[in-house]
Amino acid sequence: DVCSSDLNLTMIAESVAHAATRAREVVFDAEHFFDGWKANRDYALSCLEAAHKGGARWLVLCDTNGGTLPDEIETIVRDASTRVPASHLGIHCHDDTGNAVANSLAAVRAGARMIQGTLNGLGERCGNANLVTLIPTLVLKMGFETGIGAEGLRRLPQVSHLLDERLNRAPARQAPYVGESA
Repeated sequence: DVCSSDLNLTMIAESVAHAATRAREVVFDAEHFFDGWKANRDYALSCLEAAHKGGARWLVLCDTNGGTLPDEIETIVRDASTRVPASHLGIHCHDDTGNAVANSLAAVRAGARMIQGTLNGLGERCGNANLVTLIPTLVLKMGFETGIGAEGLRRLPQVSHLLDERLNRAPARQAPYVGESA
């Protein structure tokens, strides 16, 4: 109901404001954001506004179930950027449909400026957005500055393979950029 929704928004703003007094930078992870937006767009966007008003530097839109498609991600992130600055938006994608990298890139095209991901896409269920694929794509294909220079890009295969070695698994031959077949 409206009263509890207003109370929840107030609690979000106050909780973020409290966290902002204790941290250099507050990240608000909006879990299940895309599912929430589809169910109740206005409330989902109001939650972002409340967190931003409370002082969150980053508002991370989470595709927690990994079921949103790239065109939906781009549309929804653009919509969110009409209510909060796109420069404060981040993305967190799970790979349940094999779209985590594409979804992250769609969010960046729509204005998001922070990506959460993992090395080699490790994560629960089917994994998360693969930073080993995202970083070179952002730099080499999209012209973004990531803070990882040419030497860092050259070391990505070594980093990726070292993680696989630590996990006692064979590196994926077909992995973009770092796989033996790439």
